[in-house]
Order: sequence, then structure tokens, then C-alpha cells
Amino acid sequence: MTSELQPDNSDSKIELPDSKVRSYVPVTDPELVESFIDPIRRAILVALRYGTETVKEDISFEEMTKKDGTKIKTTIVEEKKTQRFWLTVPEIVANVEQYLPEIKVSKYNCYYHLPKLVEQGLVDEFSTRDDSDSHSKRGVYYRRTAKVFVVIDSKMSGDVVNTYLKLFEEGLELKLKEKVLTHLEDLMIRQIEMVDEAMEYLAMHLKEVDVESTALSDLLQGLAYIYLSDNAEFVDIQKEIKSIVLTPCCGPTPNMDNICSYCGDPISKGMMVFRKVDNKNQSFCSEECADSYIKECKT
Repeated sequence: MTSELQPDNSDSKIELPDSKVRSYVPVTDPELVESFIDPIRRAILVALRYGTETVKEDISFEEMTKKDGTKIKTTIVEEKKTQRFWLTVPEIVANVEQYLPEIKVSKYNCYYHLPKLVEQGLVDEFSTRDDSDSHSKRGVYYRRTAKVFVVIDSKMSGDVVNTYLKLFEEGLELKLKEKVLTHLEDLMIRQIEMVDEAMEYLAMHLKEVDVESTALSDLLQGLAYIYLSDNAEFVDIQKEIKSIVLTPCCGPTPNMDNICSYCGDPISKGMMVFRKVDNKNQSFCSEECADSYIKECKT
């Protein structure tokens, strides 16, 4: 099945495949993950996601007969804007400049990286050129093989764990002995591996869904935590991380009804102020905090 689209800088109509692509693809292969870490390849994939706006001419004819028997045939040309997701290399470069101006991608970069992305199955290639013109770069279009790629791989967990450890050390001012710190790192790596595996499993069960890639990844991660909520190993890891990190710094799980919703201070007995905000009761330590909270909610 094909559809006629008007390519840039050409007066002739060409036919490009309009077959549907998958809604998402979970990416777990280490080599493919590298393509999402590489800034040039990631920029190319983002550029292809946005596509380009084109104008398609819808031609129809209208006939009418005048009272004297004269027939009049009118040609009606209606221009309709459509989104094309098969892009040429110049269009890819233009999209990168528009949506990711901080990353510099040239035509040469595209010609170098696109064959690898095609080989990896992340991008489809379609040529409209003649066999006699096989060496030309013109007339070659590229499209993502999925609307959304969900990167699920614990190879990326090293940076995540290091970021968490930095947050614990600097944000929570946590001081741990080397042996405990090493054990904590092992626990967090295992936790991330289990979440990655759960996300991959859940992604396999998703039907077509129109959700942006970052949001989809976040949602899948949230679902993975829910899915693992009755997994004994995962629960034990969570409890141990909490006992090492959060309980010493933040104390046991608080009763949030006794914490001021505005400043976070404990509410003294007999000093609690209640206000209903968005049909939910909120507790405050003073009228001042209650008024400030409500004022910020309205702005």
C-alpha cells in the first residue's frame, strides 16, 4: 500500500510506503543501547520522530450543465497538510537544527551513521532513485522502525547508581563506611536490574499507545515497581536500602497528617490548621502557612 507525497524541491509525485510502524520497541541489546548513548545517532532518531509537514494536492472535478445545454467542467484543487515521517538527509539535518540546536549534525554525520542504524533495525531505508543512479544520495528516505524506543538495559545503571550515591552523600549528607557503601551499591544495581527486567516484560504486553518516549519510559518504570511490589527479593532490597539510607537521615515513615503541607515542619499538638484544597484536606502548622499554600496553588 502506498501514498503519494510531494517531496521537497521536486515537482513530480513519488510513492513512499505508508505501512504502519510499531508503537514502541523495547531496546535491550547492548549495541543498540550504544546508539541511544551516542549523541549524533540519538539526534538522528529524534529528528525522524518529528517528521516534516508536507502539502498534498487533492484534485476533484465538478460538472454542471447550463440552461442552454452547455456543459462546464471545473477542476477543484484542495491543498491538505500532512505529516511525512520518511525523511531525506537534508530534512533530518534541518530537524536536528530546529529541535536539538545544541547538537551539531551534518550531512556527512548522517551518511556515516544512518547505515548503522538501518543495520541495527532502528531505521528503515527506502530508495526512489533509478537503478542507473544507484550511487547517488538523492531520492533516499529514512524512517524510524517504531514511534517510541524504550531503552531497557542495566548497562546504563552505573551512571544512575553513581548519581544516587552522590545524592545520598551530598544531598542527605550521608557518611558510610567503605564496606557498607559497597554493599549499598550492589543492592542498588540489583534493584535496577530487576526493574529493567520487569519493564522489558511489561513493554512486551503493551498494545499501540500514543505516548511520548520519555513519558512512556517513566510510566513503565512506575508500573515495574508496582509489578515487583510482591516480589520477596525486591521488597527485601527496598527495605534494606531504606534502613541504610533513609531511616538514619529522615527517620521512620511519618504520619503526613502531622506534617505541615507547606513548610514541612512537625505540627504541635493543638496547633493544627485544616484547609480543604482541591477537595482534599490539608494540615498546616499555622494560618500563615495555610494562606501561603493556598495563594501559591492559585498562581
